[in-house]
Amino acid sequence: MAQGKEGIEEDGIEVHTGQYYNLISNGPKHCLEIPDYLFPVKDPDLTGYQCFPDRVYHLKYLTGFADKYNLQRYIQFQTWVDWVAYDEATKKFQVTLKNLKQEKLDEKSVELFDYVIVATGHFNYPNYVTYPGQETFPGLLIHSKQILDFYRFKGKKVLTIGSSYSAEECAIKGMEAGAERVTLSFRSKSRGFKWPKGVDERPIVEKIEGSTVYFADGTSAEYDVIILCTGWVHHFPFLEDKLRLKTRNRLAPPLYKQVVFPENPALMYIGMQDQFYSHSMFWLHGHFCAKVICGAIKMPSKDQMYEEISKDQQEEDTLKTQDEKIDFQTKHVNELSELTGQVKIDVAALYKKWEKDRERDIKTYKHQVDYESVHR
Repeated sequence: MAQGKEGIEEDGIEVHTGQYYNLISNGPKHCLEIPDYLFPVKDPDLTGYQCFPDRVYHLKYLTGFADKYNLQRYIQFQTWVDWVAYDEATKKFQVTLKNLKQEKLDEKSVELFDYVIVATGHFNYPNYVTYPGQETFPGLLIHSKQILDFYRFKGKKVLTIGSSYSAEECAIKGMEAGAERVTLSFRSKSRGFKWPKGVDERPIVEKIEGSTVYFADGTSAEYDVIILCTGWVHHFPFLEDKLRLKTRNRLAPPLYKQVVFPENPALMYIGMQDQFYSHSMFWLHGHFCAKVICGAIKMPSKDQMYEEISKDQQEEDTLKTQDEKIDFQTKHVNELSELTGQVKIDVAALYKKWEKDRERDIKTYKHQVDYESVHR
């Protein structure tokens, strides 16, 4: 849908995802592609870097996949899912819908379904973290989701709070847009990245007094902008409570095969884990859901599901390095390939190369062109 004023769609609904205008993928296209719909080796329409496409090209890729399989005929656009409840007596999901094309948005309809698949993602509801005194800050304080254009930070002193990809992007994009300086503040150990001139790291924020921010090491500095790169929460306000997945962001969410909701196996979730793999993993999740629905994959008892989930989470808790985490998720997608009879999407070697490229130079890793598809 076309975007209206900042953060709001033309139909009055809040923008679901946070994508700034010049967003470029932080993962190479060869790690994202679906085996039966590959990215072109070279494409004159590619507007990002050769191996790291921008958001417009990503949209072109995904709509191209939908066009190839004529999927849009199955999609009911401009329809808001207002509520999902499960009736134990009828064994049906009652789904309350709003048609956003109607003038009266308070008019609703209810449809019944045997299965529900939640594929909304989990990068849309910000995890807002508060710090003592932040209400005294006179400048701009936002979550990274709310960034649409980094040029608003030109000439500004910017503080990002958080240690993951959003903070990295804010630091690099902010300096490219002309920020006076950017500080990254976080709890975890420094990754040792070689930041561009004007970027520094500090430990976590302790308090804020006006424009001055105090850090855990006793230092302080003044800022014009604070960006919360503090992640996201799994939030499903359209589901009744007994259907809601409740988890932190982790590689092994409490779902059977990381897809099926144990309390109600007719409810499935796609893409709810912390992610290295994305499009291709979601593709496998979809195939797994289809196999469950048609009865080709049988569900074990609830106790057996939880036992397997517990084992996966215990293994996850032992992981220390990025390579170990990549291998863990690769094991998951390889298992789904076996269960569904689909092509393996194992790109662990590419992800490990990507991590080394980032560590070598966080400023230029997206310029790399020596990635190759494993499916050609």
